[in-house]
Parts: sequence; structure tokens; C-alpha cells
Amino acid sequence: MTIRNRATIAAMMLAVLAGPRAAHAQATGLAGLLPDLILREITLPAPTQPGLSHAVHFSPLQQGDVENPAVNIVENFNGLLIGQLASLPIGSSAGGFTFAFDPTLGTFRRTSPSFGPTFAERAATIGRGRVSAGFNYQHSSYSRFEGEQLDDGSITFYLRHQECCSVGGAPVPPFFGVLEQPNGTRLSPFFEGDVIEAALSLHVTTDTLAFFGTYGLTDRWDVALAVPFVRVDLEASVLATIQRLATVTNPLIHSFEAGNAAATSRTFERNGTATGLGDMVLRTKFRLADFHGGGFAVALDSRLPTGDEDNLLGGSAQTKVFAIASGGGDRVVGHVNVGYTFGGWDNSPVAIGTAESLPDEFNYVTGVEIVASPRLTILGDLVGRTLRDTGRLKVEAKRFDYQPQDPTLPPTFATFNEFATTPGNLNLLMGTVGAKFNPAGNWLISGSVLFPLTDAGLRSRWTTVIGMDYAF
Repeated sequence: MTIRNRATIAAMMLAVLAGPRAAHAQATGLAGLLPDLILREITLPAPTQPGLSHAVHFSPLQQGDVENPAVNIVENFNGLLIGQLASLPIGSSAGGFTFAFDPTLGTFRRTSPSFGPTFAERAATIGRGRVSAGFNYQHSSYSRFEGEQLDDGSITFYLRHQECCSVGGAPVPPFFGVLEQPNGTRLSPFFEGDVIEAALSLHVTTDTLAFFGTYGLTDRWDVALAVPFVRVDLEASVLATIQRLATVTNPLIHSFEAGNAAATSRTFERNGTATGLGDMVLRTKFRLADFHGGGFAVALDSRLPTGDEDNLLGGSAQTKVFAIASGGGDRVVGHVNVGYTFGGWDNSPVAIGTAESLPDEFNYVTGVEIVASPRLTILGDLVGRTLRDTGRLKVEAKRFDYQPQDPTLPPTFATFNEFATTPGNLNLLMGTVGAKFNPAGNWLISGSVLFPLTDAGLRSRWTTVIGMDYAF
């Protein structure tokens, strides 16, 4: 390839990177779907006769009740969900073939018997003037979050009644007299002691088609570009059930059907799909040293915020620096990557329904490549990520105080299991197995499965990946 052609490819990459960021929709999109569904849309009907309306007393966002404990819990759940969906690994952009010019033969020869890993980098570079291009397609369907099943109502949130009123005013049957003036306690009037249990059933799937290109500036220096297109599907259903802790003797106060005391439950649903450009990644890798069967290299990834953050397609800048060591014999090759990702995580409050910046990460990958034949490489990796200072959610028993309607009875409490936020890092560990096959020429077909090895965070049963690339 001529110097002019190499300069043209480099200029095209820079033009893509310098292009304008995709405009973001003003709506909250998929990032706000769950907070809207749980914190805004669960309402009671308006009363059919004169009296205090309880229609939005369990809807913190309609009342602007951001201090309601349910807001913080749902926001943290949504934030952790967003962060992991937006930062799922999309595989290596490096090509499977590596070359070096052999002056004794007057042509290029392959420098590695292996075709390389899928979710890691190896120290070998593609070779001066060589180009590799291809794509990966991966599909994930998420089934668990922090050890809890996502799709069967196991995850519950409890909507506290708004602290809305105080005792006073003329009684209006069937309700006694109240003033719409908060008094700083959910014990008086007594009906503020009720809660609504919101049992979430959530189906989340992602599909990513990522196009890769790698170019060898020198025998030791590669540059690469990854351009992902992402589809995210959310299907959320919430079974809302009134827990009449305080109004058991006066059930018409809180009901999902005016005048029907038996209407204690109702299902609320929201679905959404978003498709579009994800966050592009520019990578550069430089091989510092060679040793038998491998070498040592350093690399830098720049993640560009080209995706729509409001629709979980991306939208966050990251910079990852990492070291690469790989080597071995003709049949077995090992590789290790260790790096740190700077993400600009902000723990300050954000507007409900917007995505937050991605957190800093400590990353590592270790694995082997087994050369089963000159045309087939078997792969296995451990992929570790530590998302720093994101906090964790764990289920714990929580106490809900209330005052029975009978004023002669003392305040009492009920206990429900709900997520609670704990500080700390989120440690994710995944395994992957796969293979790369060379059917002919410089074509390469790959397939692998990525699966979680812990219950931490958001997890899919497995992520399937297929791909193809060509070197020229």
C-alpha cells in the first residue's frame, strides 16, 4: 500500500472522529422509562364524591416529592442499569491476521499461528501498511440484577404515601376532616401510613452490530476504529398492590377503582425500543518489545460520545489506557491485558430520566488461544471489570411505621424487603469461550459466548457473538 493510500485512510478516520456529535432527543427516552413508570404513572382514580383526592399521593414525581425514599432507590436501580447497558464490551477491533515483511522472501508472512482473542488484545500488530476490516454481532438478554430475578416480580419497590396533610377542617363523609398542610410526619393523618408495593417484571435485550477497521502505520504501531450500531428493547410491567397498613378499617380511602374496596391491585406497563449509532471507539496500539512467541505493548482507547444517552445507546466519553503481554509456543498462546478507564462518573444528583457519565473502571483480561490447526484457533478468557464508586444495591428488611386509624392505639410498623444502597465498587467477572476459523485466503469467521461468573450487577445468562473479518 502506498504512502498516499495510508494517508488517505488516516484522514478518513480523523474526519469521522471530528464529525459532530449526534443530537440528543429532548425526551427522557429509554433512560427515563423505569423512573416514569414507577414514580410517576402509578396513580389512584379521582374521587367520585367531594373530599380529599388521593389520586397522586403515591406518585412522587407528580407531586415533586423528591425526598420520598422511593425516589432514591429507583434512581439508583436505574442508574446502575444504565451504566452497565451503556458499557458492555463489544470485542476487540484487532484483526485475526498479523504480518511482517520478510526481506529474504520479498513478501509479507504471518507472524502468529493464532488468530488472536475476541475480548482482549494481543501484543502482535497487524504489520506496516496492512488493513483488516470486519464486524461483530452480539446479542444479550438480561435475566438477573444483583442476584434477583428480573422478569418475575421478585424486585419490589415501596411507594410511600406523600406527607401531604394534617388533621383539621370539617369532616366530609366518608373521610374525616384534614387540611392539605404537611406536618412533618407520615403518622398523622393516619392514612399516610399506607404504601404501594410495586413488583417489577423487566425484559431487557440488546443487539450490537460493530464494524471494525485496523491499519498498520508501522510494523509496531496500529490504529483502529470501531463503529457500533445498537438496538435496545425494554419491556417493563409493574404489579402495584396497595398495602393497607393504616386504612384496613376504611379501605375506600385508597383503591384502584373508586368505590370498590376490593380493587387493591393494578398492572402498569411501559415498553420502548431504540436503535441507532452507539459510541465509536478509536484505538491505538504500540508494540514496545518482542520476545519468543509474543511481546509487550501499550494501547489507548478513546470512546467518543456519539450515541444517544437518553435512549441507552451510549453518549459518554471514556479514555482507557492498558498494557498488553502475550506469548507462547506454536500450539498454545497466552495473553494478559491490564488497564484503567477514566470515565468522569459524577455522584451528584442528576435529573430523573437522564443517563449519568460512566464510572472509572479497573479492567483486566487473561486467557489462552489454542491453535487446534493452522485454520482453527480455540479461545478462552476471563474478563474482569471493577466499576469504581458506583455503589451496590442489596435487599434488606426495612421498617415502615404507621398509625392505626384508632387513635387510642399506639403507632406500629410493618417490615418489607427492598433494595438498599451500599457504598463501594461493583466487581464484574465474566468468562468467554469461542473459536476463530479461516475458511479460505485471509477470511476469518469467529463465534463465542460471553457468560457471567458472579451475581453482581446486571447479568445475562449469556451473550452470543459472531463475526467476520478480512485482512489485505
